Amino acid sequence: MTEHLLLLSTCGTSALTNGADPDTLNWLKDIANKNQLSDADAKRLNKHVAERRERLLQANPAERRRLSAELNGVAAVLDRWKPRRIQHLLVHTDTASGKAAADIVAAILEKDGGQVQPLTAPGLQTDDFPSFREALADLTVEIEQWIGPSQQGWTTIFNLTGGFKSVNAYLQALGMVRADRCVFLFEGASTLMEIPRLPVKLAEADEVRPYTKLFRQLKHGYSVDEAAAIGAPDSLLLAVDGQGPSALGNVVWSRVRKTLLGEKLLAPLSSKLVVKDAVRKAFKDLPENRRVQVNEALDALSAYLDLGRELPRSNTFKKLQGNPRPPATHELYLWSDGSAGRLYGHYDGANFIADSIDHHL
Repeated sequence: MTEHLLLLSTCGTSALTNGADPDTLNWLKDIANKNQLSDADAKRLNKHVAERRERLLQANPAERRRLSAELNGVAAVLDRWKPRRIQHLLVHTDTASGKAAADIVAAILEKDGGQVQPLTAPGLQTDDFPSFREALADLTVEIEQWIGPSQQGWTTIFNLTGGFKSVNAYLQALGMVRADRCVFLFEGASTLMEIPRLPVKLAEADEVRPYTKLFRQLKHGYSVDEAAAIGAPDSLLLAVDGQGPSALGNVVWSRVRKTLLGEKLLAPLSSKLVVKDAVRKAFKDLPENRRVQVNEALDALSAYLDLGRELPRSNTFKKLQGNPRPPATHELYLWSDGSAGRLYGHYDGANFIADSIDHHL
């Protein structure tokens, strides 16, 4: 028995597919990797979801376990650990059917008294590897935000019974360094297979600091070749169509990034981004959490200038109305809470000149 259990479960689409007729199964396969559906497909999915949710809500425990691999795995974990309190994390793909299936599973778990938090990341789809890899890095940050504060006094279990092989393989590697156990319940089996945490020491900020630029580039979609990664620990990187962070690399970066991004104003990733002295001076007077936000916003702006990457919603970039702060013509959102912070600047040909940091107008 454990007092508090943080249970992360990967969520596939078995709640939609198990026991479905062949025509429905073929249709679900056709829409499997779509995050936007036609009106007809959306209507059909909503109808199917409503029917499956109602069936599972009315089902007895044995039938629930038969109809959903995710609920089967969760039930086995609860039988094994018998927690007094449980927080569920449901990891699902960034697709219409993935979200729909997670909503069904969440409804059942909430009916049983559990607290449920769905987790995904834009691009978490199994048919686009570059965006999938980036989504895994973002997902790691989300998971770390739950595990870090909850680690003290909680047992953390990664239940990888459901879900997709590509997501589960990554989360197994992550779980073996961050969870207390990774567990599986194979089809037809009644006993959980358990893999304990590996006794490894994660790299600290001092070890990662020389490779800060490398990890910033990887985070924001820059192509990094092997030569640029020379000296970086092999365990933190994965070479697939260019360098990328491994599961361990994502964990380490998510743990040390605030330290490394909060120390000083980092050189821009883009040669098209020019930072004026007024920005450097204002940066020195900022608290650490704001320094992190400034460096992350400037990195996102670099990727926008170099790669045409869409900026995060938190870093809205727009033209100023009128001429309120010359020579600035644009503003970049740095943070929007409290006294909202903005970066003001202007274009000089293809370059963007960051003129100042100040409150929003």
